[in-house]
Amino acid sequence: MLQKIVLQCTYEGDQRASYNWGSLFHGFLIKVLPPQVAAKLHDSQVRPFSQYVLPQPDQQLNWIIGLWDTTIAEHIVEMIMPLTQIEIQNKSLNLRVVGIQRTSESETEYFSRFFTDRPPGRRYELEFVTPCTHRQEGTYALFPSSELIVNSLYQRYSAYGQEVTLDDPEAILQLARHIRIVRYNLHSAVYYLENTKITGYMGKITLVVNGPDQLARLAGAMLSFAEYSGVGIKTALGMGGVRIREIP
Repeated sequence: MLQKIVLQCTYEGDQRASYNWGSLFHGFLIKVLPPQVAAKLHDSQVRPFSQYVLPQPDQQLNWIIGLWDTTIAEHIVEMIMPLTQIEIQNKSLNLRVVGIQRTSESETEYFSRFFTDRPPGRRYELEFVTPCTHRQEGTYALFPSSELIVNSLYQRYSAYGQEVTLDDPEAILQLARHIRIVRYNLHSAVYYLENTKITGYMGKITLVVNGPDQLARLAGAMLSFAEYSGVGIKTALGMGGVRIREIP
C-alpha cells in the first residue's frame, strides 16, 4: 500500500518556516512512535518513509509524509492521523494541525496506471521541492543525472514492489541509459542538518524515456514512485522531496 499524508499546520510567532525544519519534524515523528518501532527504524538501512516540510504563506506550513512499508505505515498512520498539535521543542513551537489529507493506493492500483493498454508515458517533469543530492565519489553531487536518480529510486522501489520487481542489474542499467534529462531549471540549495551543512540542488528537470514500451512503462512506475519515496539521500530527514507529473 502506498500512502501520502499531508498535514496543514499553522503557528504563531515571528519565526519563518523553512524546509530545514524537516529534520525537526522527523525527530517529532520518531518521538511519538512506539519505542520498539522507533528502534527498528533506527536500525534499518533504508527507512520505509519519506517526509519533508513545505512553507506556506501567513505562518502556515505543510508536512508531507510518504509511506510504502505496510507494517511501519500502520504505526505512523495510527499516531499521525489524530494529531491536533505538533510540538517542536528545538524551536519552541507549538503548531496547530488545521487539516489532514490522506491518499492511498494498493500495489495493483498503482501499477495498473502504467501497465495498461494505453501508450506509456515518455516525458516527465520532476520538481525537487526540498534540497536533493546524492553521494558520489566521496562527495555530494551538485547536479542530478539519470544514473543517480535511477539508483536512488531502485533502492526503495525494490523494497516495495512485489508484482513488478527489479532484481536484474542489467534492467537498472538499461533504465538509466534510456532516461535522459532534456531540460532543467535548477539552483544550488543548502540543507542544514544539526551541525552539518549539505549543499545540493532544487528546481525542475524534464526527463524523456526512450526504448521499448515495456521499459518505458517500468520507467514511469519507478519515476512516479519518487512522490512517495523522495530522491537522493536523507529523504526521511526532509531532503529530496519531489513532485512528478507526466507531460503529454
